[in-house]
Amino acid sequence: MSFTTQAPAAAPLRSLSFLVAPRGQLSGDGQLRELIEERRQRKGADVELWYLGPELVEELHLAQAFHHSPAKDQDQTRPQDPIEAIVAGDTAVITWLQLRFGGCTGTLALTTGWLQKRAGALPPRAPAADTATSSAGAERT
Repeated sequence: MSFTTQAPAAAPLRSLSFLVAPRGQLSGDGQLRELIEERRQRKGADVELWYLGPELVEELHLAQAFHHSPAKDQDQTRPQDPIEAIVAGDTAVITWLQLRFGGCTGTLALTTGWLQKRAGALPPRAPAADTATSSAGAERT
């Protein structure tokens, strides 16, 4: 399902693609963070790939795109569950990320300056695995 939203801005707006999913579906395993870091290392800080945590998703009303998706399993996510998003200047990147992570896509009109300022941070790190428990079990065998 495609969903369109617009945010207020003083600079010229651009049509950008986004992907929304329940919090953790995009960022939970750390691969999205690694992808953004790698692209920024190769292409510089101006790479058009931004992570939006639940607060920014709510501010931009992007959660509606996920909650109104006919393809979404209604039992999977309740309307109050936090939603995260990734925004890109290239629609092909969002299509690839959707194939990788799932979620719902849409477009929004926004300035890249707003995104650089408000959504320039990396996704959260993946939770550390509890290696002490698995190591102890391996020593006993």
